[in-house]
Amino acid sequence: MPTQTSWVDPELFLDHGGLKVFHTYKDDDFDQGTNRYWFTLKPECSVERPACGINFCPHVFDVRELATWQPPVQPPYCTGENDTPENHGAWERYWEQELEAIRASMRTAIDSGALGTRLNDSEAP
Repeated sequence: MPTQTSWVDPELFLDHGGLKVFHTYKDDDFDQGTNRYWFTLKPECSVERPACGINFCPHVFDVRELATWQPPVQPPYCTGENDTPENHGAWERYWEQELEAIRASMRTAIDSGALGTRLNDSEAP
C-alpha cells in the first residue's frame, strides 16, 4: 500500500522579543508528539533534518545546553519505598515546573541575545 507524507507546520512553543521558538517532533513525526527539550528557531529545520543544509544546524537546540538552563529540583524517584502517591504527585508538579523552567530559560536567553544571535549569525550574508 502506498503512503503519503505531508508537511505540517510545527507548533509554536514561545514567541518572545520578536523571536519565535517552535517544537520539534520525535522522528519528525507529528503524531509521535513533541520532543521535550529540543526546539527550533526555523520551522523547516528539525533534529533529524536540518532544512538549512548545515550539518550542525544552528536553528535547532537543546534547551538544557543553554547557559540559562536551571531545572527545578527533582523529587525522589518513585521506586521501592519512595513509590508513594505523594511522590507521584510531586513528579506531576515537577513536570509542570520544568515546562515553566524551559520557557524561562528561553526568555532569558532571548533577552540576553544568546538565543537570537544563533539565528542571526547563521543567516548573515
